[in-house]
Amino acid sequence: MPILLSIVLALGLWGYVSMTSLTTVYVTYPLVVDLPEERSLEIEPPKSISVKLRTSGWQLLYLQYFSSGKECRIDLAKTNISSDGIVELTKTELLQGINPTVSLEKVVEVLPESITLKTGMLFRQTLPVRSRVSISPGKGYMLVGKLHIEPDSIVVRGNGSIIPTLRSWATQKISFGDLTGPFSFTVPLQDTLQNLVTSAIKEVTISGDIQQITEVTFSDIPINIVGGPEQSDHSIEPNRISAIVRGGVKRIASLSADEIKAIVYYPQLVQDSTGFVTPTFVVPAGITVLGTNPTLLKHRLIIYPNR
Repeated sequence: MPILLSIVLALGLWGYVSMTSLTTVYVTYPLVVDLPEERSLEIEPPKSISVKLRTSGWQLLYLQYFSSGKECRIDLAKTNISSDGIVELTKTELLQGINPTVSLEKVVEVLPESITLKTGMLFRQTLPVRSRVSISPGKGYMLVGKLHIEPDSIVVRGNGSIIPTLRSWATQKISFGDLTGPFSFTVPLQDTLQNLVTSAIKEVTISGDIQQITEVTFSDIPINIVGGPEQSDHSIEPNRISAIVRGGVKRIASLSADEIKAIVYYPQLVQDSTGFVTPTFVVPAGITVLGTNPTLLKHRLIIYPNR
């Protein structure tokens, strides 16, 4: 027991001496640039700066693991911007932007010691939001209709050489699985062009409806010939067809036969040399045609003797 107590006391003394002794270490601060109105960055700045500090172990432990909002924030509105948009950030300006602040006598080195920024005029553009969210319904369930994104577009601001090349703004890539009912998720937008292109909107809502899967057969669906003359020389038999459709149980319950269209396009008939054609189905979103009866339609060309 005395030996164990001695070991504990020795470790405690060693730890106390280590934490109170001066230590040198690099601390990384994310770089955040606040831009004046109607200005944008034309070259992406470093993502962070490193500051070599010589201080006690307790202070370093606090800086590394317990300090919140650790960053180097530079307000360009308070700096000198040249006529050609160039800003030279000195070592002193970088240290003044550090949060939480550190005493200058503790600073041994700053990397980089200076940063050159190039600014230009601000451009704005409205972009559609592109979902990168993966939705996986539970077994025996399906997504009915399309995903809804709110808002479905955002206004971005930034670099004039980048903004015109953007066609959409994506969400972060996130997966949601084993869903069995209506859903609504808040999803962050991507921030891959931080400092160069920004938006006031940082997240969107992705919603949709998931229903249990069911199947039903609709009979006597009329077949329409589309894209040909009113008086056609082509005949199709039978002129009505049955279709097995699949969808969400609530959507199927409200589905009527009039919403299912069976179509044969006239060019199909003109080009056919087999005597059989396959109809095309037009159905509402969230509805799938699984099969038909019959699967093929007989097609023949009517020849009039006096023509």
